[in-house]
Amino acid sequence: MEYKKLLKYPHLGPEDATIWSRFIDKNPGFFESVDYDVKVGAGRDYSALPEDEFSEDLKYLSKKRIDVVGFRPGEIFVIELKPKADLRALGEAVGYASLYREIGPIDKRILPVLITDEKLPDIEALCLKMGVLLFLA
Repeated sequence: MEYKKLLKYPHLGPEDATIWSRFIDKNPGFFESVDYDVKVGAGRDYSALPEDEFSEDLKYLSKKRIDVVGFRPGEIFVIELKPKADLRALGEAVGYASLYREIGPIDKRILPVLITDEKLPDIEALCLKMGVLLFLA
């Protein structure tokens, strides 16, 4: 999908969408393209409900969801958007990047990213230690 502001972003709530729109305003042309609501991970096992016609749909819907995946030459940015990003947001950024690597062979560098509206104490230092890119939008 084209990297530009939209009236509504797939899967993003109002606060996340505001942060993402501000990031786009501050960083025009940063990505070649983006994907939204990227599903990763195995999802929950609903095999105990073999007769349920919706079990595969439930499994698909239970997968983890990456807010945004941004593409640049040689790099893939796995992005978590979070107001007042805390340790949970940091863990999500790291976890989603790890799960994205499992999609299949990828010949680009995958970078976990956290974009927030406020840097809480310790988050910047922890991002640096854990190899997570941190942007303030």
